[in-house]
Amino acid sequence: MEKLTQHNYWTIIATGLIAFVLSGIWYSPMVFGEIWETYRNPPNPEIPRWTMAFAPLRELIVAYVLAKLILLLNLSQYKDTLKLVFLLWISFHAVGMAGAILWDHMQWQLGAVHAGDWLMKMTFMGIVLTKWLNKKSISLKNQ
Repeated sequence: MEKLTQHNYWTIIATGLIAFVLSGIWYSPMVFGEIWETYRNPPNPEIPRWTMAFAPLRELIVAYVLAKLILLLNLSQYKDTLKLVFLLWISFHAVGMAGAILWDHMQWQLGAVHAGDWLMKMTFMGIVLTKWLNKKSISLKNQ
């Protein structure tokens, strides 16, 4: 079984940071930003700058956990990784958003935007990490 190496850690960091950037695009006015602004709890205060320093930690943690699971489960096919991503997403993010909708009066549109953001990021991370972590075995199969 492949282990995480220094190169893999850089890949995990890059993947997590790119996922964070993709999330920024997701919440921009050209994608779902208007829905997000409309359904956030009013008044919509300015987001404190310090949160941006800690916000990418979420994506970095998920990228690390996904990488570990891809290696532990020996996943080399995208379809297998995407099944894992979907199960993790529905078990944690979608269920969490459903709870917020049911118990915290979050509008379903806002919950859908948040849950969709994590599905998009986790799908991206799963595809990139599967490709990278199986790079050696893929190149050997092609020879």
